[in-house]
Amino acid sequence: MGITSILNIARNALFAQQSALQVLSNNIANVNTPGYARQTAVLNEADSVMTDGGLLGNGVRVEQIISNYDKYLEYSMAKQYTSMEEQMTYEKFFTRIESVLDEGNSQLTSNITAFFNAWQTLSADPLSSVARADVAMNGANVAQGIRNIYTQLKGLQAEADSNVASQITDINNLLASIAEFNKKTYETAVDGAEGSSFKTQGLAALQELSGKMNIQYFEDQNGGLTVMTGDGKILVEKGTVYELSAQKDVADNFYHVYWQGNSVNSVDISGAVTGGSLKSLMDLRSNQINGFIDDINNLAQSLMTEVNAVHSTGYGAGGMTGVNFFEDMTRDFAANLDLSDEIKADSRYIAASSSASNRSNNDIALVLAGLGSSDVTIGGKTTTYVSYSASIASTVGNLSRNASNLSQYHQNLMEIVKNQRESVSGVSIDEEMSNLIKFQYAYQASARLINTADALMQALMEIAR
Repeated sequence: MGITSILNIARNALFAQQSALQVLSNNIANVNTPGYARQTAVLNEADSVMTDGGLLGNGVRVEQIISNYDKYLEYSMAKQYTSMEEQMTYEKFFTRIESVLDEGNSQLTSNITAFFNAWQTLSADPLSSVARADVAMNGANVAQGIRNIYTQLKGLQAEADSNVASQITDINNLLASIAEFNKKTYETAVDGAEGSSFKTQGLAALQELSGKMNIQYFEDQNGGLTVMTGDGKILVEKGTVYELSAQKDVADNFYHVYWQGNSVNSVDISGAVTGGSLKSLMDLRSNQINGFIDDINNLAQSLMTEVNAVHSTGYGAGGMTGVNFFEDMTRDFAANLDLSDEIKADSRYIAASSSASNRSNNDIALVLAGLGSSDVTIGGKTTTYVSYSASIASTVGNLSRNASNLSQYHQNLMEIVKNQRESVSGVSIDEEMSNLIKFQYAYQASARLINTADALMQALMEIAR
């Protein structure tokens, strides 16, 4: 032991303080980086050296660089991401569905009311060509309005289905990222380091993945992440990825989620996706939007059936009978609801009378006018056309408000969990600057120690001369 040992101690101290300063600098640089976990350089006393006089200290060393994070809080954030993204997706689509079905935009109830009122006006003057033209125009408005609603709903349904496939691509990219972070974490673990930055990046990818679908995960002793689906199928194991795929199902022509695993046959796991934006997209596409499409389809079918059943028994201004008011169809009613070719060609085909000899009779027109307020069967339910159309708008309005409330609720919960996480993992500029000064002084002291050792060495060399 001697002056050389002092130099080694000073050199190691310089390295240790420099490493601590570098960690602090990295923390300060990432103060606004989302998901960043504050790092700390753990300094420990170096192994002592045995001398004739006993053990002598041998300076300081950097034992490890650790990330400050709470596994429970990270898991809680992942769960909140799942719920929050699910409800935010519902909110976004229900808002758009509401805009399609809202009376202010669709005029569905107004058009139906105007249509049956036009029949009431025709009953007052069954031979009026103007009244007949008004009936035809309002009938065309009802049909056009229903077709427009159907087209827009189908467009939203197709968009949601397309987004399912896009989400699967994004999920696979995130799984690949987590696997890559695992590889780097294991490589640093072999070298004795913790791989803090890789862990932070892996957790950030994990949070984003949680927003897309419900998952399970755990961290092994080396810091690697194993990720599984909600029902336990492995997605990432160490550096290996078991990708998902989006495949069209023959039964409904929608994308379903398949897991390949390590077998030859893919497994449909769509039913196991019970959370996240992927779940809400599949539910919206297959159930929610599809339900409103069925409602509009049932309305169109009932209008066509009920109006044609009465109208075909009546006589037009020219004595024509057996004419349907709406085009007769057996399927896709909302998609194709329209006036019959005869009514389009000549409004005299519109029947107002049940008598072939008395064209001024108005009984058919009165019956059709009465349909507007009469109980009819729509989709297996007894109701009126106005009540039914209003209930569609009311239903989507309630769903939209509920989704908005749930979305805000989960965003508030997420903010609470984020604040808790920040208290553990967040970077405090004041704290970092205080530590910066502390390590700066320590670095300067170590440099002075080198100067002192150098002076001692110079004095010893002078004595030797």
